Amino acid sequence: MKRKLVVYLAGLLTVLGLGFGQAQFSDVPAGHWAKEAVERIAACGLITGFPDGTFRGNQNLTRYQAALIFQRLLNEIQQGGECVRGSGQGGLSEEDLTVIRNAVQELAAELAALGVRVSALEDNAATKDDIARLEAAIEELKAMRAQPEPAPGIDEAALADLADRVEAASVAADTALAQAQVLAERLDAVEGDVAALKTQLEADADSIRALNELAVLLNQDVLSLQDRVTALEKQLGQLSDRLGEINFDEFANREDVAAIQEFATALRADLVRLADRVSALDTRVSGLDSRLTTLEGATPRLTGGLTVRYGFRSVFTGTPGSAPGSGTNFDIDRLFPAQAFANNDGDPDLSGNSDTALQADLTFTIRRTPGTDRGFNFAEASAALRFFNEGSVFSRDGADNDLRLQSFSVSGNFDGQPFSARYSRSNTFRLTEYLLNNGTDAAGRGALVTFNATKALLSPNFTIVLGSIDGSGAAIGDYFGLRGQVDLLGLKVGVSYAEYNRLAADGVVTAPAELGDDGRAIAGIDFSGRLLGFLDLKGEAINSNRVGPNTADTLFYIQPGFSLGPISLRGNYRAIDPDFRTGRWETTDAATLSDSPVAGLSRNDTDRIFDPANAGTGFGVIAGVDLGFIRLNGYFDSKSDFFTLANPTTAFGVGATLGPLAGFSLTPYFNSVEVGGQRRFSVGNPYSNQGPATRAPFRSNFGARLAHDGAASGALISGLNLAFEFRSSTGVNPGFGNSDGNRTDLVGEASLRLPLGPISIEPNFRFHRYTRADTTPGTELDYSTLKFGVQVSTQPLFLGISLNGAFAQRNTNFEGKAPNQLDASEQFFRVGLDLADFLLPGATLSVGAAQFTGTGVVGTAGATTFNFTNRVDNFVFNTTDDRLYNGPSSSFGPMLPVTAPAGNANGAGGIRGIQVRYTYGSLGIWYGIFDFDTNDTTFNTIETVGRAFRIFYIVSF
Repeated sequence: MKRKLVVYLAGLLTVLGLGFGQAQFSDVPAGHWAKEAVERIAACGLITGFPDGTFRGNQNLTRYQAALIFQRLLNEIQQGGECVRGSGQGGLSEEDLTVIRNAVQELAAELAALGVRVSALEDNAATKDDIARLEAAIEELKAMRAQPEPAPGIDEAALADLADRVEAASVAADTALAQAQVLAERLDAVEGDVAALKTQLEADADSIRALNELAVLLNQDVLSLQDRVTALEKQLGQLSDRLGEINFDEFANREDVAAIQEFATALRADLVRLADRVSALDTRVSGLDSRLTTLEGATPRLTGGLTVRYGFRSVFTGTPGSAPGSGTNFDIDRLFPAQAFANNDGDPDLSGNSDTALQADLTFTIRRTPGTDRGFNFAEASAALRFFNEGSVFSRDGADNDLRLQSFSVSGNFDGQPFSARYSRSNTFRLTEYLLNNGTDAAGRGALVTFNATKALLSPNFTIVLGSIDGSGAAIGDYFGLRGQVDLLGLKVGVSYAEYNRLAADGVVTAPAELGDDGRAIAGIDFSGRLLGFLDLKGEAINSNRVGPNTADTLFYIQPGFSLGPISLRGNYRAIDPDFRTGRWETTDAATLSDSPVAGLSRNDTDRIFDPANAGTGFGVIAGVDLGFIRLNGYFDSKSDFFTLANPTTAFGVGATLGPLAGFSLTPYFNSVEVGGQRRFSVGNPYSNQGPATRAPFRSNFGARLAHDGAASGALISGLNLAFEFRSSTGVNPGFGNSDGNRTDLVGEASLRLPLGPISIEPNFRFHRYTRADTTPGTELDYSTLKFGVQVSTQPLFLGISLNGAFAQRNTNFEGKAPNQLDASEQFFRVGLDLADFLLPGATLSVGAAQFTGTGVVGTAGATTFNFTNRVDNFVFNTTDDRLYNGPSSSFGPMLPVTAPAGNANGAGGIRGIQVRYTYGSLGIWYGIFDFDTNDTTFNTIETVGRAFRIFYIVSF
């Protein structure tokens, strides 16, 4: 039955291949012996292949796969489809189909037996002879397939025999191929084992050669040791022979030993007497050393220096022949910041700080080493003298000459306790952050005394200050301050007292109404440090009483904090009178004196935690968590007005910083502030420093900043600083027309330090777009700012010449501005060169030219005209602010445009100048000429011309 089924299946497959397309499989190569059969049965849908388009002819056929194939075949037979009937010649008859249906039933049992046989064959590896015989049979089968098909009426026995041979060859071929694949895999494994064994054998051979070489060396060492032992034995024998020849009677006896002991005793007595004499000599030498040290300490050592200069500074009107001083003084720091005649401050430079005709400064210091700790012991003294002339260089009557003691100081110890005293015409000092804080801005003439009482209980430190305040050339007040400080439980605890007595211009107080605040009496206590090594603590309490109005200004704050691993937490409580803000407390303006804002007599805000103008009464908490790659921070703050406790303000914010990663960091943040329950755009920040780390605190906003730090380790591009920030703000903003709604800021910043051989280039860029939500007319307008610049410098090139240059431009465009409102623009450029060894070895000539112009900007805060009398700030190459020097300006948020008269009068102007500096050792010569135009940027009409000259020489000794 099986033979008949095979015969009919062979005929069926032949029929199925007629009139149908052939399916293609990627793993059935052209010329394969079964390619034609595979394509035929696939064309009829009996075998569809795998989803990846392969046939996998060497893979075993499971019973499920066989059942699926026969099911498709039976369906085709039962339905009498086109594949069975055929569209051409050679189709099957109904009798043939009946035989096939019956034979299929018997095939199931034989399939099971066939599976057993296939498994057995797979377990047996084919030999080379089997493969050879199989290849011969395959070739014979191919030759038979090449013969023409039998004519109708062919002998059934021949057909059966052919079918048997086809079946046997197919099974044998599949089995052989599978066995060949297994054999190939086994051969590959064996080849790998052989290669590994070969490598191991080579390594063993090397080890054996090394061991042989080591054995040879050890054998040589053994032979050498044997020779040395033999020689040693010979030497021992010779020594024994010599010992036998020695006469021991020739050595010392007991009497000789006793004599030696007596001699040693006598020698010891001599040594004792000699030691006494040496000790007495040491005492005399020590006395001489002490006397010499005292003598040397009493001999002073003098050092110092002398500076002599001659020059002038003045301004003239643009009219030819105008007199010196007739022009408007102005600030040239915009052109040459902190160079030569520019003082790097906000004051005018060419008149108010003018050079005198002649000036000489002499400074000297005398030092000695104190020779005793009893009484007062001088260690160092220094003095500075100044001679200057404001009129004729050498006047006959001396009326124009003046000799001043600028400063004098002395230091040493008192009974071994450090002591110092100083007098200065510009007295600088600081008792606390809020009381007499005048560390950089001098409080007139005065003295400063310090003493560390190390022999007293708790070793207190004392500071005493006293002096006079000058106003308009006349003394209008005297001050005195005393502070004592001790260390207690890890804290520095200080107690302070101060007085200020205000005087009239003529030195006499006539009535409180004339000057209002006649004086103050101030007492305070402060502490800072780590209590018991655990709790960080800082605080201060001050009571400042006015003598005239008899009212008190008070200040109190306390700030505890601690750090525990990555967590830090700081809290505070405060009640700070706004009168403790800094100010010029020597003013003679009666209106100002009647409400003096400087309750702490301070000019500086150095190290202040809180800003008295905004701190109010309230409390706050600031926290941070540092997890390495991620740092979290947050704050909460609540305050009210100090005097009325009105306008309760609450603010909180959170933020995070991720990174840096390849120099990049991401900082998202959120802040919210409310006043009286109403969300506000912003309020004054109560912190001077040590405030929240969250970006833009005490505002209602959220945003994110992505930045690249070019100086960070592992930066993606070294020297490149990049930042992109988006911020959305909301709330009522009373300062800008009560506008409400959301506002957005989009900011981009970039700067690069690019060294190119001897040339250094530093470009920078800033873009800022601000958009308000509402369209209510007012002074708050949408605007965009574009700011860019570059700085270039070279190392010395040919002939010792080095070049430098800079350029910066700012344009701010306002949308919806009124006809009399201007857009803001600023432009700056500077070029210069330095010549080394000019005329003389070691001499340097520096020449620079600069120009600054602006339109729609202001000169001073709150001014609406272009005057440039005072510089506001230097942001020329700073990418965090919109301006170069003058407003209007903003880092984020609304900006007020300038309202200027029609025709741009006083709405534009500029400054330009040339400066020359020549130095040779301690000799210097400077010259500068400057033009100031307050009408436009073309310098067609110059209102003021400035001139400056100075020659100086410095000698040290």
